[in-house]
Amino acid sequence: MSATKVSVPCNFGVENLRDEFHGNVTVEFEDSTSMMASSLILSWNSEVFTRMFTEYRQTTVEVKDFSKDVVVMFLESLYSGDLVLEQSHFREINKISHAFRVRWMSEKCTAAFTRFCESCSQNFKEMAFLFDEAIYSEATLKCKDLMEVVKATFSRIENVAELFVEQYLRENFANIKTVTVAHLLGMCDGQYIPVLRAVNDHIQMEEGITATV
Repeated sequence: MSATKVSVPCNFGVENLRDEFHGNVTVEFEDSTSMMASSLILSWNSEVFTRMFTEYRQTTVEVKDFSKDVVVMFLESLYSGDLVLEQSHFREINKISHAFRVRWMSEKCTAAFTRFCESCSQNFKEMAFLFDEAIYSEATLKCKDLMEVVKATFSRIENVAELFVEQYLRENFANIKTVTVAHLLGMCDGQYIPVLRAVNDHIQMEEGITATV
């Protein structure tokens, strides 16, 4: 008889996390504390964990590139099969889900991000958060999904060039990259006057600094 295949996400019971009876591997956090977890549950969710435990026979997993809160939230989600995501933890949870290749969690991150975009109040600070997360995901995680969501959302906003693009350029000119400018221009739908205005002001400011020096 073949073994029953468990599909994820699945509720394995978050109450079993931290239980020494169920745990056979140690997860070490950045603050040098640790927690017991089940290699079986971790492996069901992640091919990275599978390789750690089967090929490399690891019994300890160091996860010190993320805060303890984020790692605990990640582990609890692997056990519960659910993810309740707030903007404050979005980047790190999205990053750790990609790092350990937990596909269902990455998909939930994209779904949560889509909801963030849909409920965007067209406030500059909120729009900048969404755009920055999309840029980070594309550049660091090699995932373009979030940028596609942002472009689709922002392109429906009237006067997005004045409402967002112009101010974003003004605040980030010193460190902005070509690919970021390309994304911003793609949102303008031909409304380039605010963009040119921001560029002109930046040039004048630079010239003023040069003249002073």
